[in-house]
Amino acid sequence: MDAEHQHHGQPASAIDLEPHPNDGTAEILYLLDQLEEMVGISKRVPFSNRVMVEEDQFLDLVEQLRIAIPNEVKQAQRVVKDRERIIAEAQMEASRIVETARSRAEYLISEHGILNEARQRGEELLEQAEERKKRELGQIDVYAMEQFNRVEQAVQDTLEVIENSIQETLTELHRARNSVGR
Repeated sequence: MDAEHQHHGQPASAIDLEPHPNDGTAEILYLLDQLEEMVGISKRVPFSNRVMVEEDQFLDLVEQLRIAIPNEVKQAQRVVKDRERIIAEAQMEASRIVETARSRAEYLISEHGILNEARQRGEELLEQAEERKKRELGQIDVYAMEQFNRVEQAVQDTLEVIENSIQETLTELHRARNSVGR
């Protein structure tokens, strides 16, 4: 064999046209390396930057590239579709979380309204009891007065429970609003 057909000790026909493992990018890179090697070992045209390549080998490599590139495009499309699906799922989950938080906040607000109404009603009952106490103070005995005080204490205890519930509800409402805003 003459020196023009050899490159690093390999004859021009020694180019390996068998594709590398079928893993897309590696296959394309391998085929490009084969094209580059083909140019490197090909016979040079005197007084130019041109080389002569074996047409069949060149066309075989081009055909293998044509086959490998669509696989890469398909794989890229799968990756894009997977990415879009993951993003859509994440957006649906985020929407679900926001809706749950919104519902919870509405519930807490409505519960807060109920608690406010109960508090106002309790205060009215306490005022009525105070007025009744003042009116009947001279007419009731010690036992009746103790019973009245117990009722008054129970109303005050109830108001305290209601106010504690309101505070807890407001705290939960603030937490819910903060988590919805994130």
